[in-house]
Amino acid sequence: MRLSFIYIGIFFYLLLSSNLYALKPVTMEGKAPFAKGKEIWLYRYDDLFNKNKVFITKTTVNDSGNFLVQVPILETQELLICFNTTEGSLFVEPEKNYSITLYTNEQLINRLDAKSLGNSIQIEIHHTDTNELNWKINYFNQFYNYFLFKHSLPILNMVNQSVYDSLLCIITDKFPLSSDTNDFYSIYVKFRIAEIERMYYKKSPYKLYAKYLDNKYIHYTNPAYMDFFTAFFNNYVYTGSKQITKEILYQDINHLNNYFKLLDDLGKDPILVNEIVREMALIQNLGNLFAYYDEFNRSNILFLLKRLSVTTKFPEHKIMAENKIKSLIDLQVGSKAPDFTAIDIHNNTISLSDYRGKNVFLHFFTNDCQECIREMLIIKNLCETYNEKVEFISVMLDFEPTKLYHFVNAHPDFKWKFVHFNNDFSFIENYKLYALPLGMLIDSNGQIISYPSPTSTELGNFFSSHFKSYIPQTSPPK
Repeated sequence: MRLSFIYIGIFFYLLLSSNLYALKPVTMEGKAPFAKGKEIWLYRYDDLFNKNKVFITKTTVNDSGNFLVQVPILETQELLICFNTTEGSLFVEPEKNYSITLYTNEQLINRLDAKSLGNSIQIEIHHTDTNELNWKINYFNQFYNYFLFKHSLPILNMVNQSVYDSLLCIITDKFPLSSDTNDFYSIYVKFRIAEIERMYYKKSPYKLYAKYLDNKYIHYTNPAYMDFFTAFFNNYVYTGSKQITKEILYQDINHLNNYFKLLDDLGKDPILVNEIVREMALIQNLGNLFAYYDEFNRSNILFLLKRLSVTTKFPEHKIMAENKIKSLIDLQVGSKAPDFTAIDIHNNTISLSDYRGKNVFLHFFTNDCQECIREMLIIKNLCETYNEKVEFISVMLDFEPTKLYHFVNAHPDFKWKFVHFNNDFSFIENYKLYALPLGMLIDSNGQIISYPSPTSTELGNFFSSHFKSYIPQTSPPK
């Protein structure tokens, strides 16, 4: 009898698996004239809470500027298309094929700070019509942004109810919604409109919750839903809840460090009775409380998030909690510096882990960053003083590797190690290298001592203070 149950279980597992993997991958063919002979990378968000990007695949654009790529997609979601440090996005639906052309500002595309300068990849979808998801969302967004431009001020100033209702009808009448909870577009529109409601009913959270969140449907892959959720619950348990006092938070987090007690206490708030909503709100708000380091024990917050990730029944929440932990500790003093590989002018590969057992000072630069070059004059003096205790490494972030060779030959007085990041753009993401100059000091165990390091005018004093016990005496002791 037991054996028959095993066979039945295996049958249903195989049936479920076959349904998942029977979906054909999304095929994308297109043109990217600015990326001939180079790679474009595709990502998705595994968690819209933390906006955590996950690599899916990459493809090479041929010499004619054409590319073809297949992407495994099991549900409608946003897909990111990246080249260098610039990205664009579109919504993709399972088993659909897309013909696209990518455009960008080619004067900015090869700059490290392209994104901060407002550059993006524009995506034109061919052979589309007014029923295509991206067309509908883009059309709605244009109208929505214009609506906010014209009417956000009176809404924020709390016009009377009849005027507000009339204003809201302008947009709700134009964009009627489907009641289908699987309609990605209708959910998107509904929760963008919910943002307008949040502006007006900012003092009535129970009304908003009852209308938009008090149900069993959690739309994890819909950015409009998740944007509304995170805005609604931002700092809620610390400043918004009448039932959850600071004393309760201090007791549950700082003194007891008890995850289940904290979860139960949050459930006393009517807005947090729903177990799924409560867990999501807890993940977000523990992240909020982490910023109040003078009030809440950070180690305990990380422990509680870890506890949630282990005990939750919801796989999406496990990912959210793990990503939240990562976002809180990444590049913080005392955390491990992400490992990476780079190449020197002789095409030799080096890794940060090669220098375990030594202090390492990483200095990031580009060829046209004059402030970076001036900082190297200070690094030159530091290297002469601390070279026995610190390994100095300058990492070039220009996208053309040959520039490193010319730079090193043009500066023979710089005797420390120079490497190129080898166009590994995950390295730029991991180290958040969006503005220069930037440096960081890492100890012999690979843990971060300082990120970012002090400015060039303070760098000498910082080294002197940190390594004072290592500096040899310049005069005999008295």
